[in-house]
Amino acid sequence: MSSPVPIRKLSLAAWLIATATLPAPLLAADDYYLREIEEDAKHQAAVLITVQTHPAPFASAAANAESERLLAPGLDRAAFDNALREGLPKEDYAAFQRLSNGDQQRIYTLYQSDNRIVSIGEQINRLAAGKP
Repeated sequence: MSSPVPIRKLSLAAWLIATATLPAPLLAADDYYLREIEEDAKHQAAVLITVQTHPAPFASAAANAESERLLAPGLDRAAFDNALREGLPKEDYAAFQRLSNGDQQRIYTLYQSDNRIVSIGEQINRLAAGKP
């Protein structure tokens, strides 16, 4: 009969061979997996860029409807302030209130020539950001 030692040596040798060759296929699998993730990310980025550069027709229609919202022409300063409170988003109106009196007067002057709520809101945001 043979002793158990050679079987142990054989199984140890087989284990060493298996573990020595095992990492190479695993590394290759990891590389393949990472390449697949990178390709998927590139595809998703291309889809996002395409979607951003070509908005849906209903989005532009909504933007057109928003740009058509007007404040009543010929309002005095107090009525203009009330109309802004009612017509602007809360964040824009809060930004308007934080502006200096001179900047608020600039907004009122803009309103007299362009009473679109969108252009008034854009000017408020520019002035609030410190841009003329």
